[in-house]
Amino acid sequence: MTRAVILALCLLAAGCSDDPASTAEQGAAASGEVLEGSISDAMIPLDQLESQAPLAPRQAAPVGDIDAEQPNVTPVPGIDTPVTSEGAETAPAAPAPETEE
Repeated sequence: MTRAVILALCLLAAGCSDDPASTAEQGAAASGEVLEGSISDAMIPLDQLESQAPLAPRQAAPVGDIDAEQPNVTPVPGIDTPVTSEGAETAPAAPAPETEE
């Protein structure tokens, strides 16, 4: 417990210095040379900018019967018959529910 109190007092005493932090430590000052009027709105090509993408061309609604446009397809032989596995047994039927009279 006394170690914690001593550590807290040392940290408190370390924070009580009169020396201000340098500007490099604070990071508040800008470095480099700033030229006045080095950029203006005249540099932006406003006549070439588009704020919205061009719209996609509209497609006309289909006219007529859609089923007439579908091709005639004949099914592959054997597709209408159910597939059975070799050695597979059919599942037993569920028992009929009992009725109470």
